[in-house]
Amino acid sequence: MSRPSSSEKPTISPQYLAGFIDGEGYLGILRIANGKPHPYQRSPAHPVKMYNRSPEHIIRVQVANTNLDGLKAIHAVYGGSLKAMTTPNRPRSRQAYKITWNSSKAERILEIVEPYLILKRPHYCLLLDFLQHRQKNRRLGSSHGPLDPKVIAIRDDYHRRIKELNRKGPREGDAQALSRQRELELGADDASSV
Repeated sequence: MSRPSSSEKPTISPQYLAGFIDGEGYLGILRIANGKPHPYQRSPAHPVKMYNRSPEHIIRVQVANTNLDGLKAIHAVYGGSLKAMTTPNRPRSRQAYKITWNSSKAERILEIVEPYLILKRPHYCLLLDFLQHRQKNRRLGSSHGPLDPKVIAIRDDYHRRIKELNRKGPREGDAQALSRQRELELGADDASSV
């Protein structure tokens, strides 16, 4: 059996990318507020109107790692924006890097990895629901047109729900489960000491 030479470029399969996203990735919705209302006047003959652009909600897929070569191999096949993350402030920490895909590029990545996602499947399903909602509830007029406040509220709810899925640490209800586990462990310790 021949070994691949170090000069050969590795082939990054959709399965590998899905596993990488499951372990080192982030699926989310980015909310862009679009600033404060500002006056707009089409011409001197028209009245001044307040222009208030609705917030944007775009999907984002991101992977991060300290192995730059691995990320470069993924980037060579699947594109995206490859950047260094904030420089570590601890002496033993290594520099981390990330690849980010937004909007239609993120949608394409999700289509590629969807059959193979395991840990991020709930995130994927929520993003798919969000994309279907967004498709049905487009901006009025052009892509810069306003959104109905009810649509903004629904999109903000998707944003909140995906943030909850991505949250690290114990979740609501975890404290109760943890205290029950401790009680069971203490009960087992008491029984073994008799």
